[in-house]
Parts: sequence; structure tokens; C-alpha cells
Amino acid sequence: MKIGIIGVGNMGLAIAEGLKKTFPNMVLGIMDTDNNKADSVTNSVSGKKFNSGDYESFSRYAEIIILAVKPQYLDTLLAELSPFTNNKKIISIAAGKNISYFEEKTHSNNIIRFMPNIAATVGEAIVAVSPGKNATEEFTAQAMQIANSMGKSVLLSESQMSAFTGLSGSGIAYVLSFIHAMALGGTEQGIPYEQSLQIAVQTVNGASAILSKLEENPISLLTKVTSAGGTTIAGVRALEDGKLTATVMDAVMKASKKASELES
Repeated sequence: MKIGIIGVGNMGLAIAEGLKKTFPNMVLGIMDTDNNKADSVTNSVSGKKFNSGDYESFSRYAEIIILAVKPQYLDTLLAELSPFTNNKKIISIAAGKNISYFEEKTHSNNIIRFMPNIAATVGEAIVAVSPGKNATEEFTAQAMQIANSMGKSVLLSESQMSAFTGLSGSGIAYVLSFIHAMALGGTEQGIPYEQSLQIAVQTVNGASAILSKLEENPISLLTKVTSAGGTTIAGVRALEDGKLTATVMDAVMKASKKASELES
């Protein structure tokens, strides 16, 4: 498959690098309004650069077009791109822009939405993949391969995308906040912040690795490390006194609700 990427900012670059790592012989089409950025990414992935605005040549080359541009630029971009996208396979990573928007703007029914998070920049994202009702099975399978190049993929309906945004797209920020809070706690107890942060990060990595390897429910694992009258139960009690569970659930709900409000 020939893939072209329009927009090679942080996420577009992550997609390009993930694809090149997964498919070393693939020659990616690259386009960006920033000529220097386009040159840099083209060189780093041994791709084929297209001049900004040369949508005819770009669309002729790319069997699959990945739109990795900010939502506010899509109207202008698609007005110029659409003459060349009739029934084209198109993937968008733009938050807040639903499949029907792209079907209308591109004259294609073969549309799939991605929702990655910033962990794609290190190949560790969980990417939601939402095919339009008219997307072919072949394209959906290709899209899952592309998403897996950024980490792992999960197939969701478009109605679940807002919930995914609240859980994962925004959720990585919750985890970063928790890690920072843990490091501050260690600092308060006498360990310098940089060391506390290193310890907190590895602790979270360890917890994630255990869950992934053992495939157990987190509560099941929690009970195994929480002894009666010990230090861990004292800490867990403090978390629940602070309403950790309810607060995190509320964060996911509010971010999901906001994502729904932004849909168009």
C-alpha cells in the first residue's frame, strides 16, 4: 500500500516514523506547508516529498491519505484537496471532526477516524480506529495495521470516540498528573524531586507491565500487595479519603462530554 501524510507535526511525524519502522520498504508521501519540516521528515523516513498544494500529484501517488493537520485548517485544506479525493481511502486524526464531515468534504465514503495520544511519539499509543459505515473491510484492516505501527489499536464505533478521548486521549494527562503527585510526595518525605520522579515513573511502568503480563483485574492485584494493617492499606485509605476513584471517573466523564460538544 502507498500512504501519503499531509501534516508532519508531532503526530504526523510519529505516524511516519512508526510506519517506516513497521514497513521498512514503504516509501511514504510527505506534504506539509512548512517546507523545512517536510524536507526533514522526508529525509528521516526516506520518503517522497510533495510540494505543498500539489494535491493532484499527491493524491495520484497515495492510495491512502492520512490527514494529520489541526481541525481548524481542515476546511481550507479539503476545499483544495477534494477535487482529487473521490472515493479515496482517507484517515483523519483530527479531534472533533466526525466521519460525515469528511464524507461531505472529500466526496469519499471510505473514511476512517483515528484517535491516538501523545504516546504515539514513542510508539506506545493506544489508537482508537473508527471506520465509517461504508469503509471497506480491506481498508479497515489496513487502518488497523497503520494504527498498530504507533503502538496498539482498538476498533470502536464513532459513538464511542468521545468516551475514548476522555479515557485515553486526555487520560494520559491524568497519569502524568498522578506521577507528578507521587514524586511530590516522595520529595516531601525527603527524596529529591528528580529521584522521586524516576522512582514514580518506574513504579507506574512496573504496575502497567504486571497488568499487561498477568492480564488480571487491577483490584485483584491490589489485594495481593495490600497486607492487613500495613503501609499500603494506609496509603490506599488516604487515596480514597481524597476520593481518587470518583475524581478520576469524573475527569473521564467531563473530558468525554467536552469531546462530544466539539463534534461536528
